[in-house]
Amino acid sequence: MGRIERVQEKKMKNTIFLYIVILFVVIYLIFTFGIKLLLNTSSFISGLFPQPSVKPSTKLEDGINSVDVYSIPQATNSAKIIVSGSTLNFDILEFYINGKKVKEKESVADTFSEEIGDLEKGNNEIYIKAKSKESKTEKNTIIYKVFYKNEKPKIEILEPTDNFTTNNQDIKVKGNTGKETYIRVNDSPVVVDVNGNFETSVRLKDGENQIQITAVDIAVNTESKTVKVIYQKD
Repeated sequence: MGRIERVQEKKMKNTIFLYIVILFVVIYLIFTFGIKLLLNTSSFISGLFPQPSVKPSTKLEDGINSVDVYSIPQATNSAKIIVSGSTLNFDILEFYINGKKVKEKESVADTFSEEIGDLEKGNNEIYIKAKSKESKTEKNTIIYKVFYKNEKPKIEILEPTDNFTTNNQDIKVKGNTGKETYIRVNDSPVVVDVNGNFETSVRLKDGENQIQITAVDIAVNTESKTVKVIYQKD
């Protein structure tokens, strides 16, 4: 074996011996001082090579913002309605009816419930614009359609006439009302066709009978009429 080979072999043996000594020192530290010392040492070493600081991102910077409406009527008999919903990362709400801003609210909480008006007769388009002062963000809700009507629905009773006398115990009740109107005859629901016509049968008791016809439209406007029918057996 040459001189160079002997020198290299000696270096390798010294390196292996050094690794063995380090291993025994580590084992000794673990059993003597515990794992806490190793963790502190690790923190100290990592502190020698600091990582670049990263600013925590806020919800606004992440673009997490929303405005939602969860309660708004489809039809109403009042010119003013209540609109309820929730927001995230917005502090101003603007309420629009038919393209016109009718109300503005600042310092918005997570949820809101606001009365707005005035609605126009017939169909109305309503939406909310949410704004953030800090991020200059704006967001609109979808457009909601609200039908406003405050007139009572019509009821035309075709049969029977008032004070009608009959010897038939079952009598036919016929009439006409407006579209999208519900009819009840003596508190029993009656089918209304697409033209507003309705028809049902009522069983009479002996003597005088009061037949009440009630109409309720989609805006909850109500109208009632009563006819008197006298049942006399043969």
